[in-house]
Amino acid sequence: MKKIVVSLFCCVFLLAGGLVPSVSHANSKSSEEEKMVAQQLEAFDKIDEKIKSNAIKIQADKGIKDGDVTVMAGTYPTRKGVILVTKDGKYGSLVGHAGIIYSSTSTVESFPSGGVGTYSNNWTKYSTVYGVTTSGTSATQDANVANRAYSHKGKAYNWDFTNINTTSKFYCSQLVYEGYKYITGLNLNQGGGIVFPIDLVQSSHTYTIYSK
Repeated sequence: MKKIVVSLFCCVFLLAGGLVPSVSHANSKSSEEEKMVAQQLEAFDKIDEKIKSNAIKIQADKGIKDGDVTVMAGTYPTRKGVILVTKDGKYGSLVGHAGIIYSSTSTVESFPSGGVGTYSNNWTKYSTVYGVTTSGTSATQDANVANRAYSHKGKAYNWDFTNINTTSKFYCSQLVYEGYKYITGLNLNQGGGIVFPIDLVQSSHTYTIYSK
């Protein structure tokens, strides 16, 4: 009888003192992630509304070479160094995806499945696409940022989204952020903390040249 009572007491104790806190912690973490996801989706929706209302104007891109005439506003970008962002998809607490154009036919991106690599510049496959570029930088500087991203080819995907300063592994928007900060000194991390794909569109240092 004592063994049964002790066993029951142990079970009650474990449930009260051991399992409940871990479940509570898991629920808290899940709730925090859901909140971050909702905030990013809301930010994307606000960008879309501003583009539709013309509060955000789609501007002409820089020329491919410094001094070239600009490219017509709204044209799908192929210039090296242009940033691409989509709100399609989700990786953990990150909504969407980001990459940088390396050539007219290729991009540099980082995916969980293969880390940093080159991919086809065919982002029209996504239902939403934002092409953005930076103010105050030349086409040559932008191209050098793409070269910087390319130099990280083969590195693993960074699942620690808060570790934005590591250069041993990268997630998508961190890869673009690091390149622009290293080459030009621009900080595209809108608001600090995790570099979300939407930050690259919202940054005061960027402007939109294409939207789908």
